[in-house]
Formats: sequence, structure tokens, C-alpha cells
Amino acid sequence: MAYSLKIMLDTWLKLSTDQGSKLPDDQKQYIGAGAVIPIANFEAVGADHIRVAFGQDPQGRQVFFKGRNTWYAYRPTVQVLRDGQVIALAKSAPVSAYALKISIDTWFKLSTVQSSLLPNEQKQFVDAGSLIALSSYEPVKEDHLKVTLGLDSQGRQLALKGRNTWYVYRPTVQILRDGKRVSLTSSPDTSRGKINTTGLRILKSFEGLRLEAYLDAVGVWTIGYGTTADVVPGMQISQAQAEAFLKRDLATFEAAIANTVTVPLTDDQFSALVSFIYNIGATEFAGSTLLQLLNQKDYLGAADQLLRWNKGGTQELPGLTRRRQAERALFLGQNFTVFL
Repeated sequence: MAYSLKIMLDTWLKLSTDQGSKLPDDQKQYIGAGAVIPIANFEAVGADHIRVAFGQDPQGRQVFFKGRNTWYAYRPTVQVLRDGQVIALAKSAPVSAYALKISIDTWFKLSTVQSSLLPNEQKQFVDAGSLIALSSYEPVKEDHLKVTLGLDSQGRQLALKGRNTWYVYRPTVQILRDGKRVSLTSSPDTSRGKINTTGLRILKSFEGLRLEAYLDAVGVWTIGYGTTADVVPGMQISQAQAEAFLKRDLATFEAAIANTVTVPLTDDQFSALVSFIYNIGATEFAGSTLLQLLNQKDYLGAADQLLRWNKGGTQELPGLTRRRQAERALFLGQNFTVFL
């Protein structure tokens, strides 16, 4: 039996399940629609990716891309063939909870250039009233969105003119999540995200404010709102310095989310994660089951993982338990104030 991977839509082969647009060039390989590549084996990964090990070409030579023969692919863009016949994969990707509602007749475009200046092959007209499932979206400049189309109700990848990523003029569309409009005043792109006031309230409530260095529950010198960087015994600061340290530290952890989370987040979800990572550290977050589940779009599973991080060493800490409950509630859009 001979296995092969058929590329149905232009796509990326990747060294991880992260979104292709967020990976550096040395961690991805562009493959055009129509390509058929021999594979030695394949494995479903999460809900929406497949890991493949390439086989040998007709001349018996091992197939490589950039010196590697094992890659990840976004499942809706490919098919696995056995002796030329499509194999049904074990589980299809879930239908996206996000959708793009077209409010005014508009164009999907391959750039942010005015549509009247683009040739027909670089744009697609879309009627007002259309509702299109999305995999992700990102504000671009001040007046455009970059959207990646998702799956239809049968779990099939949506594409226009063989492409699933387009730009659209922002005033002509609305983003919906579970049927409700999402505000575009702040970016869902986590690379631009900032903790909101509710997330900051949780963080400050549990960190507390100390203007003189102290040893925390696990023996780390700490000051201000839980700052640990460059803190030494006997150190004293003002409240203004504590706020400055907090702002500096938040920028680090906000960036950590941008570098690891590949799925859309609401402001509350993003802010709950900032509070969480501020407490446990970016390295721990990057290797966590929580992040794995989140990037598989298992939002509830990720929220439940928060509750597992409530120990100092091996001992459960009641304050951490309440903090995780508050962060989980904020992440899920529930009342977090009962845990403060």
C-alpha cells in the first residue's frame, strides 16, 4: 500500500501546530494546491492538525523539505490518500465559533490596496448579509482586517478562489462570536493585547502591594505587585516605582501570550491569562497542558487547567486556589468577584 498527502489548498507545512503566519521562515514550508507528496506514516494531532513523515519519491529518494521529513499540516487543507483513494481521518476539526458578517457589499482582497486598483484574480466580491465562518482574524492598519476562513457546517474548509486568507475593509463587516458581535476597538490579535481593568483587578488583589522586599511563599525575594526581577534584600521602593515595575513586567507577559497562543481570545480571556502567567512565569506556561488545549481551541479544557496551578511546591495554597478560581471565572465570562 502506498500513502501520500494531497494538498487541497495552498498551505504551510510547519514544525509545530502554531499558526503558519506566526512562524519564522525556517519553521515552515509553503506548498501549493495540487501537490501530492509520498508519506511513510501520519498521525492526527489535536482536532485540526496532522503530523506526517514523508516517504520516498518514485526514484527511491527520501523526500525532505529544509532537511526535514516530519512536518505538521493544517488538516482541512490536505487529504491523506492510500493507493490513490482518500482516507477518512478519525475526527474532523470543529466548526469555528467565530464568523464574519458582511454588513455592506464589499471585496475580499489579497492586500489592503483599494479594490478598484486590484485585478480580478486578487479580489472576490461578497454580498451584504453573507455570514462566513472564521478560523482567525487580525486587525491590520486602522481600517482593514486580515481573516482566515474556517469550516462550514459539514466541517469542510472554506476557500474563495483557492485561498482561505483575505483582507477586508473593516467598516463593511462585523465579527461575531457564538452569534454575538465582537468589539473591534481592541485587537483580538494577542500580539497587540493589553490586560484589561478586570484582569488587573484580580492581579493586584492577589499580589498585594509591598514597598519593601520580602520572601514570598516559595522563598523568592519580591517587591511591589509581585515583582521578582532584580529584587534584593532590604530593597525599598515608592508606589510610583511599584506601578512602573508592574507595567514593565506586564509587557513581558503580554508578549509571552503573543508568542505562544495561536487562537483568538476575548479581552477577558487574554487578561485572565496575563494574571495567570504573571504568577507562574512564561516558561511554565509555554510548556503547559493548558496552552496545548487552548491552541487546540478547547477553551473550557484550558480554563479547567487553571485550577491545577494552586500549589506552592506540593502544598495547596488557599490564596492560590481562590486566585485560580477568579482567573477561570474571568476567562469564561463569569462573575469572578466572589473569589476576591
